[in-house]
Amino acid sequence: MRPGLIWLAPAVLALAFVACSDDGGGGGGGGSGASGGNGGTAGNGGSGNAPAYETGGPGTCNGSWRGVNDAYCGEECETDCSRVGQRPVDSCCVLVAEPGRGSGASRFLQRTRDTNDFSDPTGAPPNLSCFTSPGEVGTSKPVTMEGIVEAFSNGCDLSNVKVEVYTVDTDPSSASYRDKVALVGSAVFTDDFDAVPDEDDNCPDDLVQNRSYRYENVPTYTELMVVTSTADASGSKPQWKPLYTYNLYITEEDPDFNAATNVYTRDQRALADSDFQLIPTVAMGSTISRGNGAIGGEVHDCDNIRLQNAMVDIDVSRSIVAYFNDDELKPLPDTGRTQLGTGRTSIWSALNVPPGLARVAATGLIQEDGATKLVTLGHYDIRIFPDAVTSVTFRGRRPFQ
Repeated sequence: MRPGLIWLAPAVLALAFVACSDDGGGGGGGGSGASGGNGGTAGNGGSGNAPAYETGGPGTCNGSWRGVNDAYCGEECETDCSRVGQRPVDSCCVLVAEPGRGSGASRFLQRTRDTNDFSDPTGAPPNLSCFTSPGEVGTSKPVTMEGIVEAFSNGCDLSNVKVEVYTVDTDPSSASYRDKVALVGSAVFTDDFDAVPDEDDNCPDDLVQNRSYRYENVPTYTELMVVTSTADASGSKPQWKPLYTYNLYITEEDPDFNAATNVYTRDQRALADSDFQLIPTVAMGSTISRGNGAIGGEVHDCDNIRLQNAMVDIDVSRSIVAYFNDDELKPLPDTGRTQLGTGRTSIWSALNVPPGLARVAATGLIQEDGATKLVTLGHYDIRIFPDAVTSVTFRGRRPFQ
């Protein structure tokens, strides 16, 4: 079986439509949190009874509260306060449902101990140190990025995938803020690389034919986006929906970077064209509205370790936010996690989101120095692309934030 993040598995996704489904059909506008952080002085949030845990003070909306570590957000913003009753945490301008509604240890953020990827068998507390010390921005240099191209869900033949790396527009005053800007080097095509078979009992001969790839001259210390899509759209080969993956930022301190070979190892994902509508049809009983998109990812800490019991949301309208079960090989939406947040795989997803600029954010509770504290787990400004999927995995505060 192939490990790692699966976009959404269709088999039991009908369960997902009840998970956090309070936004209606996902059309229309949304918040403007992507224009800046939340700051500690804006608005008169926090009126009424204070939570039974430490916070960073009132948020922008009445009845909202900030995390103790969100001072880096810094700037004021406008927030749609209409759903603050259901989402009372102001995580860098995104209203998120309150964490810690489990019992016992499940109230608090925990590192995943036993998955194949992004786990910590020691069970150490989450590392959130990058929110105060996000690291230095070093001198950029070109490196080689290589790994395996795998399917998110369906797809037994990873041929006909185009892989592109782009720089990202980082100017908040730009009309194309958070869009891709310049292609880095040249696109690569999986047809030019070797097949890498892996076990998958849903494929012929119980094997999926993944592909290796190698991308030259990728800059370090630069915010990048990876786009996977169809190479040949004639229909004679497997077809892949555009998948825009944010938060690629290569540093020489990253354990996946080998200074001796100047190679950064990173696997990429491709989304089968058929899954873009099959998945939401099973999940919501309808397809994604034409022109809308979807977003999904994981929540990790500053060491890139998966975090459980985190809550996630987005500052624009969406039909659902779902969290997934503990099966790393075949993760499925788990309605039992609706009030708990991320599970062992740390996977979350929002479906049927209108295109344009948006912000996603995550939050959770920790125990520190004998006290329970509300923390932000990061935010990320992204774009939802029409009829496509956006992906972002939280890794704490990044050096460019």
